[in-house]
Amino acid sequence: MKRFIRSLRDGLPLFKALASDTRIAILDLLMKEGPMRMTAIAESLQITGGAITSHVKMLNEAGLLKIEQRGGKHGIQKVCSATVPAITIDVKDDGQA
Repeated sequence: MKRFIRSLRDGLPLFKALASDTRIAILDLLMKEGPMRMTAIAESLQITGGAITSHVKMLNEAGLLKIEQRGGKHGIQKVCSATVPAITIDVKDDGQA
């Protein structure tokens, strides 16, 4: 999957999602380990459940990961997987202010 960004404004959700060391660490972990439960991600990165929820939400909204709900031993588990596309940024000044 490829993603083309033609204006800075259009790329803002992506830029915001990538502007956090924690969110980058989440993506790195998922790309290395494959799909993981949110609780396992939080444990691995030593962050709270509340923190992981907000970070995962932002990455999901930016299209960088997907969240699936799966049945587990203790109810429904949220499993995340990285969906990092090839990203092309082609922003040209059209001469308008």
